[in-house]
Amino acid sequence: MTSKSPPWAGLSLPTPSAIALGLFDGVHVGHQEILRRTLTVAERVSLPAAVFSFQNHPKAVLGNGPEGAPRLLVPPKRREELLRAFGMSEVLMPEFTREWAETPAETFAREFLAETLRVRHVVVGFNYCFGRRAEGRARDLQGFGERHGFGVEIVPPFLLDGEEVSSTRIRLAIQAGDLASANRLLGRPHELSGTVIRGDGRGVRLGYPTANLAPDLPPLLPPGVYAVEVEGAEPLGFGLFFLGPRRTFGEAESVSTVEVHILDYAGDLYGRRLRIGVLGRVRGAMKFTGPGALIEQIRKDREACEPFFQERLPKVGAR
Repeated sequence: MTSKSPPWAGLSLPTPSAIALGLFDGVHVGHQEILRRTLTVAERVSLPAAVFSFQNHPKAVLGNGPEGAPRLLVPPKRREELLRAFGMSEVLMPEFTREWAETPAETFAREFLAETLRVRHVVVGFNYCFGRRAEGRARDLQGFGERHGFGVEIVPPFLLDGEEVSSTRIRLAIQAGDLASANRLLGRPHELSGTVIRGDGRGVRLGYPTANLAPDLPPLLPPGVYAVEVEGAEPLGFGLFFLGPRRTFGEAESVSTVEVHILDYAGDLYGRRLRIGVLGRVRGAMKFTGPGALIEQIRKDREACEPFFQERLPKVGAR
């Protein structure tokens, strides 16, 4: 009889490492403190810095399916890009499965962290939990580390405005359209990404051509118009982003459009990947009496976006 392979079969690190553990959804400023401390200890002991995370939210497996899990702030691939851009040499991000969920806490620490990954130092947030039924807590990990040969640093809550920074807090701010708060907690603009698809060409006829987007994740933003900056394989510039039903043209409320007008851009974006950084909300979705009234409102929206654009431009004389 062959024994069942553990969920970490096939996972490895090229060398012993200092490693950060966590979901890191959004890679916000609180996560960045954990990563910063991991990089600091890695440099001190001359080891590479690594991250272990999961592609999906554990609640998608432990709860009522994907619908019962918190919506992710960024897709897993983008999360890995952000982690590597912060300086992490290795990123392990398997799918969370029932096998991971059923692993005893000490087995995770001994067989996976100590024996398989050969970690020398672990950094976790104060609320990190692991193992079967989330039985392991950060303090437990310290005890396991003492027994199995790795150090553990627990990072306390990271506060802004007297409150803990968390993915949940950011998610709620985005859903409320409070991009100023969300972006401050993220340390960068909230992002949407996706592939440009064919639209009906109405924007061209109105004089404001738009790229219709099939988003990678369902948008968290409430319907409305937003000031954005757009990036493809290269920066494409500022734009106006619309999310919601096109009520002026009689479309059903259940049909949500995701489209962006990039200022002073006339190229063909069909089939291209775009990343949209959301700078601020200009207004909610509205219904107009006709195309003329809509065009006039778009002009006003363009003016209302200008302060957000100016804020992103390099300041003259800045060092």
